[in-house]
Amino acid sequence: MKQFQSQSNFPKRPVWFSAPLLGAALLVFGASVGAEESASRLEQQRKSFLQAEAYIEDDELDKVKPLLPALKNYPLYPWLEYEFLLKNIDKKADHELLDFVERYPNSVMSDRVYLRWAQRLKRMNDWSALLKFMPEDHELTSLQCLRAEAHLVSGETQAGLEQGKRIWAEASGALPERCDSLVLKLQNKGVLSASDYWQRIEQLIPGNHITAAKTLAKNLSEDDRDLVDLWAQVRKNPKSGLKKAFKRENSDKLRQIIVFGIKRAADKKLSTAKPLWVTAQSKFSFTQAEHGDVESTIGMWEAWRHSEDGLQRLKNIPAEHRSDTGNVWMARMALRTGQWQVLADAVEAMGEDEAKRDIWQYWKARALSELGKKAPANSLFTGLAGNTTFYGFLAADRLGEPYAKLKAPLPDRGLRIAGLKKTAAVKRWQEWMALGNTARARKEWFRTLKAMDKDGMLAAAELATQEGDANLAIWTVSRTKDWNIVDLRFPVLYSDLVQENARSQGVQPEWILGVMRRESAFNADAESHVKALGLMQLMPATARDVGRKLGMKVSGKEEILQPSTNVQLGSAYLSSMLGRFDGDYARATAAYNAGPHRIPKWAPDETIAADQWVESIPFKETRRYVRAVMAYTTIYDHKLNAEKGGRLSNRLKPIRQE
Repeated sequence: MKQFQSQSNFPKRPVWFSAPLLGAALLVFGASVGAEESASRLEQQRKSFLQAEAYIEDDELDKVKPLLPALKNYPLYPWLEYEFLLKNIDKKADHELLDFVERYPNSVMSDRVYLRWAQRLKRMNDWSALLKFMPEDHELTSLQCLRAEAHLVSGETQAGLEQGKRIWAEASGALPERCDSLVLKLQNKGVLSASDYWQRIEQLIPGNHITAAKTLAKNLSEDDRDLVDLWAQVRKNPKSGLKKAFKRENSDKLRQIIVFGIKRAADKKLSTAKPLWVTAQSKFSFTQAEHGDVESTIGMWEAWRHSEDGLQRLKNIPAEHRSDTGNVWMARMALRTGQWQVLADAVEAMGEDEAKRDIWQYWKARALSELGKKAPANSLFTGLAGNTTFYGFLAADRLGEPYAKLKAPLPDRGLRIAGLKKTAAVKRWQEWMALGNTARARKEWFRTLKAMDKDGMLAAAELATQEGDANLAIWTVSRTKDWNIVDLRFPVLYSDLVQENARSQGVQPEWILGVMRRESAFNADAESHVKALGLMQLMPATARDVGRKLGMKVSGKEEILQPSTNVQLGSAYLSSMLGRFDGDYARATAAYNAGPHRIPKWAPDETIAADQWVESIPFKETRRYVRAVMAYTTIYDHKLNAEKGGRLSNRLKPIRQE
């Protein structure tokens, strides 16, 4: 091997550099040294920060002080300030706490300081300070309760009563414990009537807040307290609870409990609910609204089973007394069986919010089209065709229009992103991520989003993408509720891995990406509550079974989480589902989600279009899943194949009787 020459072998003459060249060289050298020093300093700050946090947690506060000077400019220094504040909050002056929350507004830290501060002021009976320092518009219900209580105690009775009643009326479940004393004061003021208590109990028992309901019931008459106890029994065990209810004297509240109980029984087991409903009708005279409510639930569960009896039951309910759940399942059964006028009637009977959803706008258009009313149908299709959703794409296909949003130019968010990078909150997020503390990083991130407008959130999403966190970008865009932001919602990741497995398994790469996007939103470490794992959310048993067929030994969780293994096994499973269901992407996708054994049970009595089959899938999760994956697959088809991207309707085959 050729050796370096020694210095003595170089020419014995000076080497001259021009001044500009020397200056440039020194600048480069200085920048390099500066970058190294900066990186070294940051690494030391991270170590010192983690050590300081450990000392604070162990109450060794004296050991923290020597570490602080070197951390003053560290992005997470505010968290040390925050942790010190919480340790000594009773000794801190109001102006110190105010200074902190004003320096770090709209943050997890300031939220918690406000709450602890307000509790301290309450203990001190310093209600005027509480009203002075606690923000009026803070979203924390506990803070709102404390402010309302402060108004009442300070003699500002009207303001306190108005705020208290608003908090009471807007709460959908049990109020936080810190609101208990406000509720007690409202009770003592006599502003909560028996009907107010009952109205809240109506919200609490269905949500299984039984203890809170029984606590409120102490303010009711003995008869009503007894009814609340009965209601709790009915919720726990509808059959035995209803048998007790049937022995009671008729009243509006008793019938309300019986209606609730029969609907709950139907949710558990339809065959139990139907005879209970027959018995109930023989003993009590129900109003038309009560009758329609129960019949809607029973009809819904019959329709869920694709029973014509369910459709007939729902049709028999007067439209004004049919629940929205009843209308929805009447529509699903009608569209499945091609009863287009019944479908149109069901959509017409829906509440305004339900009827405006793109699902029902599409099916209303389908019904009108089948009934020969092409102009109004096309008008509805046109309103949907610009959306990058399952029904948006199908509407565009009906009209023969291009998928315009997939070709829209990307917006320039550069200025907003540059501004975001300078914010303390984003720097804290970046540092938490660098320290591997994803939980705190995301708390910082999502709290910061609450103070942003839509454009700010989209800029934040693009920044997350630039920082390598596509999953966070996807969840950030979801906060805007704009499903047409294709560039940020649908990154093309793991491309080589996907293409390799698409070729080896004979499936389309866009389908693999569509499934991956729906299953995990590209979170390789995703683990569901049922223990599905990784990018393609494989159940361990499924992974092992597929692995055996591929000649692979799949040993455990960590191996399944590996992207290469996960995508290989997931792609192979997709391929097997596609083969099992004759190349039908809709049924294969449903099988991937719900299991292949369920698909034959959902087969129609005669051949129907794929959109009819998809919308009549009984399981809500699977129905949404198939719609999403088919739409996502279409988007990725256009991303991967540019001008050659195909139409969604071309991917959907008619569904035939098994």
